[in-house]
Amino acid sequence: MAFVLTLAFVNGCATVISKMINYRCTKILGTYNGSLVNYVVATVLSFVLLLCSSRLNIDFYAFSKAPWWMYLGGAFGIIAFLISMVTLSRLKVMESTILLLIGQLTAGILFDAFLFKNFNLPKLAGILLVAGGIIWDNKISSSAQES
Repeated sequence: MAFVLTLAFVNGCATVISKMINYRCTKILGTYNGSLVNYVVATVLSFVLLLCSSRLNIDFYAFSKAPWWMYLGGAFGIIAFLISMVTLSRLKVMESTILLLIGQLTAGILFDAFLFKNFNLPKLAGILLVAGGIIWDNKISSSAQES
């Protein structure tokens, strides 16, 4: 379990590092060219990892049997990428990351509630507490900058 928790932590760090690298890329190349670079590199790397995998098994028939909505992951990925690049130009990295986390937690609670019929009030309270902290921090920061 410790290994999985460590992987989750490393994933969080990698997400922020990726966001910052991609942000710099879009500042140089533009938002859409930067997103193209991001996804082309990811596609090539995914293909290389697949080729290096001991489970090399590209099953094109399985692709044709998959429900249409399973292909929306890439669409939501590019939407999330573009939104991240726009927000990073206007928010601090910490604010952007915390708001991303709040959005993920909110979506998780909604999926749990509607798909799995499992609503968790303490988690909702935690999200509201973190959101309140961000609002409070923004008010304090803007007051300090004005003085």
